Amino acid sequence: MSDYVDVIINRKSEALDRLFTYSVPPHLRSELEQGMLIAVPFHGQKLEGVAVYLHDEEPEGFEALDILDILHERPLFSDELLRLSAWMSDYYLCSRAAALQAMLPAGMSLSGRAPRIYLRDHYRLTESWQSVRPSPRRQSLIELLHEAGELSGEELAAAGFGRDFLTACVKAGLLNREQRRVDETGNLLPPAPASLSPEQEQVLSAIREEQAAANRPFLLHGVTGSGKTEVYLQLIREQAAQGKQSIVLVPEIALSVQMVDMLLARLELPVAVLHSGLKGSERRHIWQEIAEDRYPVVVGARSAVFAPTPSLGLIIIDEAHETSYKQDNNPRFHAVTVAEKRCEFTGASLVLGSATPGVEQSAAAVNKRYAYGTLRNRYFAAPLPEVEVVDLREELRQGNSSIFSRPLQQAIRETLEAKDQAVLFLNRRGYYQHYSCRDCGVSITCPHCAVAMSYHEEGRNGRLKCHYCGRSIAPPALCPTCGSRHIRKFGVGTQRVAMELEKMFPEARVLRLDSDVTEERGRHEQVYRQMREGEADILVGTQMVAKGLDFPHLTLAAVVAADTLLNLPDWRAGERTYQLITQLAGRAGRRDKQGRALIQTYTPEAPPIRCAAAGDYRAFYLWEMENRRLHGYPPYTHLIRVLLSSENRLACAEMSRAFAHYLRQTLPEGAEICGPADAPLARIKDRWRRQLIVKWPAVEEAAGGVDRARSLLLSREKAPRDLLVAIDVDPFGMM
Repeated sequence: MSDYVDVIINRKSEALDRLFTYSVPPHLRSELEQGMLIAVPFHGQKLEGVAVYLHDEEPEGFEALDILDILHERPLFSDELLRLSAWMSDYYLCSRAAALQAMLPAGMSLSGRAPRIYLRDHYRLTESWQSVRPSPRRQSLIELLHEAGELSGEELAAAGFGRDFLTACVKAGLLNREQRRVDETGNLLPPAPASLSPEQEQVLSAIREEQAAANRPFLLHGVTGSGKTEVYLQLIREQAAQGKQSIVLVPEIALSVQMVDMLLARLELPVAVLHSGLKGSERRHIWQEIAEDRYPVVVGARSAVFAPTPSLGLIIIDEAHETSYKQDNNPRFHAVTVAEKRCEFTGASLVLGSATPGVEQSAAAVNKRYAYGTLRNRYFAAPLPEVEVVDLREELRQGNSSIFSRPLQQAIRETLEAKDQAVLFLNRRGYYQHYSCRDCGVSITCPHCAVAMSYHEEGRNGRLKCHYCGRSIAPPALCPTCGSRHIRKFGVGTQRVAMELEKMFPEARVLRLDSDVTEERGRHEQVYRQMREGEADILVGTQMVAKGLDFPHLTLAAVVAADTLLNLPDWRAGERTYQLITQLAGRAGRRDKQGRALIQTYTPEAPPIRCAAAGDYRAFYLWEMENRRLHGYPPYTHLIRVLLSSENRLACAEMSRAFAHYLRQTLPEGAEICGPADAPLARIKDRWRRQLIVKWPAVEEAAGGVDRARSLLLSREKAPRDLLVAIDVDPFGMM
């Protein structure tokens, strides 16, 4: 029993970003345990908090208030999670409170229990049906099934063949009956394969052997459609049989509908699905149930890595290369790195699955820090898609200045004629990319952000929108700089691509999927269902369309402008280009249909594009590794990004120079400091932004130096009151 408790309050606020000490009233001392959810008084309010540390040390300088109540009889956070929060605080240079707040269930909820599963009868003729004596009614049934191949009981009932008659035909040897699983809406669920392929069995054995030996993280490199999910399902079942819990991370719940559907339908285990949406009481309820070991499986996005599983045996991270596993606000953790550390603390196994592993992940496998297995072939019969690179320079020389090359137009036409589906990817939303003056060259930029505004086709004259602060203005008739009337729309966005497709192929049903469209709640799931059920012909979108799609009639995938990816001011641009092209191409052709992919580009000779078209990951990996070695990028070194921002531009520049001065004093000799310089997006929401990049192989050593430099800056310099200093260890972007 302890007299005092240190508490982290479950409220996102800089003022609450620390531990608060409370006293424990006598009637609660025998019940209170570390990690419990409790109620505490705070400035006249009753707030929720977590008991982090119990002790008997009386606080100095103030009288501690009593905690009000224990909100749950069992600890929500185990010693292991509290230990993990301490590690995060040190590694990511955030406060302990910020690390614990990242683990709290704010913004998470249970999407629903596993849906009820029903069985539906399906009938087909037996191989020996001709030996069965046909009656006139049987003859009608034979003719119907001979033409259709297979029909459900409901379809045959509608044709006049009742269940009793069909049962008699089965007994007579005329029909085979097979039961298929469907959900409550009547949708046929993915069938379980009759058996794992030899490749899948080999990988599964390798994972089991690693679990029994060194238990290193296992990188599963499998092409799209190779059946990685089947391996996941088997591993989860094995853990459940041992009384262990599994956490499955997906890049984004909204973009991983199929993975969630399959887990719910096929596991026949209680599955907790975590995502944003429900009330705080509902979020707390599911987390408490997870902590009580009621769910063998927890599925969620990035933050589900912190699910309070008391008997954790396995963490699976699907599409482990995805940038969405990196959090872009404090604490700026990466779910893969945190999962590695959590598995180290608990002895759980970690499996990372991807068709296009990150370069650092592959390097870890080459260096034997990760175990490694591959699935080189698709599980179903269809081979990998044929990939064609279209040189847009040649299209221009031939007089075609359209968004769509002639090969792409022909491919879309053939796809529509075959009653199949197509998906087109472009990394720009809006109608036009920007609005510029042809005389002076100035683009219309957001008055609050240093970015060009995109044109959106809205109303009679359209609107210019900033994709960072949301500001919207009417397009000017005259250039605000030189007064010229020659101010026009340039570039292309997803909205324009969709509208041009509707004009070129008026018979086609075109859908769009980007963040403008998905502002409407549930819109992504609606688009997904429409594509899966054949209610659309062409899907146009941004990166969303390259993730988690598996449509049986999708045979064509096209990258409208690969160069928009390649030319981003980011050292990972080549990697992201290769990954997105490969992932998108892999969506074309599943099960029994071979797909086709087209890549439109002005730089077909660029290695990421050339390697993606050839499906040659090894060639890309070797090229990218040499690039990174020459420039001192991961995995040869760790990066730490320091971003300073303020509404005062001169003060921000001065503080960034002062930070660089202190870094030279605190970093190890030989550490490289890049900057200070303006961030690629130098102004966002009226705040000016300057950055420094630190390069050093030992991340803990470099982080310690950066942290000491920050302390010196804030203690010795007269900084503007609104100055923010954000430190990002192992950044994934530089924008």
